[in-house]
Amino acid sequence: MTMPLIFDHGIAAIGTYVPRQRIRCADQAERLSISTDTLVSRIGFDTLSLKSNSETTSDLACLAIENLLEKCDVDAQDIGCLIVVTQNPDGYGIPQVSAIVHGRMGWPKTMAAFDISLGCSGYVYALNMLASFLRSMGARYGMLVTADPYSKIVDPDDRDTALLFGDAATATLLARDGPWKIGACDFGTSGDHAGSLLIDGDRRLRMIGRDVARCCIKEVPYSIGRALEKNALTLDEVDVVLLHQGSRFIVESIGNALGVAEKTPFVAQQVGNTCCSSVPLGLVDLLEHSQPARTIVLSSFGVGLSWGSTVLRLDTQDDKRENNEATAQPVAALT
Repeated sequence: MTMPLIFDHGIAAIGTYVPRQRIRCADQAERLSISTDTLVSRIGFDTLSLKSNSETTSDLACLAIENLLEKCDVDAQDIGCLIVVTQNPDGYGIPQVSAIVHGRMGWPKTMAAFDISLGCSGYVYALNMLASFLRSMGARYGMLVTADPYSKIVDPDDRDTALLFGDAATATLLARDGPWKIGACDFGTSGDHAGSLLIDGDRRLRMIGRDVARCCIKEVPYSIGRALEKNALTLDEVDVVLLHQGSRFIVESIGNALGVAEKTPFVAQQVGNTCCSSVPLGLVDLLEHSQPARTIVLSSFGVGLSWGSTVLRLDTQDDKRENNEATAQPVAALT
């Protein structure tokens, strides 16, 4: 079954930046009296990536963009919009990280640039927003950056968070001819759980892990089901269900709830939960290094508590011909 064409733009390439410095989780688990079984079977991370003290959020963002531009030739004059997803900006958040990045890259003044303050669910939200924004602008390209270094706010002595979060950044290029088309999305919020993941008065992250896990495991399978229905797909037609890499326990529990544990990889063992960067980091592996898939479900979830799910479908020449024959509009009118 061919996924309906929802947006003009698709994912063309993804750039990444993962700091080389690592925190060994086994060492931290021993220091915090966390059992090996909990570390391995529930948390699941071997190491956490860690930015240097001198690196800012905008540094991470620019390095991810530079990695992307090494992969593809893009004229900045054709980039209509830059979105940065972060809740841990430079300084006190003014100016926005997107403006700082825009200035450092020397990009044209005709480009829109704004931040989205949304955590682990931010990638799917931002994909939908950027694709919609580009369609309204008639722009050829858009840039989606995720950069949310939680090392700025994690308390190293907090047993609930110290072994979870890693630093990373990604840059996703949306293009009119991007082969990975974005399908209809499903979004949701459980504001009654907002206090389960927050910053306290000392600017430290606090999390009631049991509440976060319970809510995500309950809500995300339904969100994925609604996204599949909107895209006229079933799980049998999906190659991979790429979930936010919150922890091994959450990924495996959602996979089991869906009945497709073999399709829900846990791929973040060496970097940790990189917040809004975890889904695009996993996508790089799927799109560039693994056996090619054709249909991928994305679901990101976290602070808010909030979640978003969508479908990516590889748009081949055969698919384009089929879409052309099935609609009254010529393909040229959609590009």
